[in-house]
Amino acid sequence: MAKQLGFFLDVNRCLGCGACIKACANHNRLPPSLTWRKLRQVEDVNYDRGQISRFFLSTACNHCANPECLRVCPNGAYAKRRDGIVLHFPDKCGSCKSCVASCPFGAPQINPQTGKAGKCQLCHERLDKGNVPYCVQACVTGALQLREIQGNPTDRVLRLTAPLPTLRLTRPSTFYYPPRGTKIL
Repeated sequence: MAKQLGFFLDVNRCLGCGACIKACANHNRLPPSLTWRKLRQVEDVNYDRGQISRFFLSTACNHCANPECLRVCPNGAYAKRRDGIVLHFPDKCGSCKSCVASCPFGAPQINPQTGKAGKCQLCHERLDKGNVPYCVQACVTGALQLREIQGNPTDRVLRLTAPLPTLRLTRPSTFYYPPRGTKIL
């Protein structure tokens, strides 16, 4: 059985500094209007306890176990490696935007300079040399990690797919350690 790599984010440790985004953009020489990693502030309100918790989610391509981008691309511009990394080949991209429309996470994006799709490649060339992706390396608190997914993660980890049936189909390989005090259903 092939392994599957995935991102793990501990939202209790993420400062929202954006170092992961900058490292990705610099390495991939992205134009200023394009980022393959996004940072979002989430506010969770618990009216019963009168508590508000704020945390950050750093997201990128989830390198899904069943990627829709790969399934719908008419030009074969996507491939999945044995380690679970979903690769995109811009030279095969016909700019049809099928991948952009099909991804429930909005990971593939059109580069305004080339007119072709692009997305996180999980710094596969670094992984092949035994190094971590630039976004993981840039995370000063260690909140963002890359791990091999073995079976189901522990109860402490919230898989991104929990409430949405369409996401259960793609089986994203991104997991979050939820804010302290949060119950996982």
